[in-house]
Amino acid sequence: MDTLSDAINSLGLILDILGVLLLWRFGLPPRVNRGGASYLMLEGIDQDELKREARYDFRSRMGLLLVGLGFALQLVSNFL
Repeated sequence: MDTLSDAINSLGLILDILGVLLLWRFGLPPRVNRGGASYLMLEGIDQDELKREARYDFRSRMGLLLVGLGFALQLVSNFL
């Protein structure tokens, strides 16, 4: 096998793993109410929660991007 092809394939696998780890950690909302309890919500905007949401959205999109790039690199390595 070609060394360049193996290196590109390995890089693709590493990007896939990193992407899946990011999706596993940041892909779902951090607070999921599994007990079914309801909480009192007050009107207002929490700036810290907005920042946290933006951080989760960014990291989950980066995870998807890494999985896509990893797949593309593995596909390219097959044709080298």
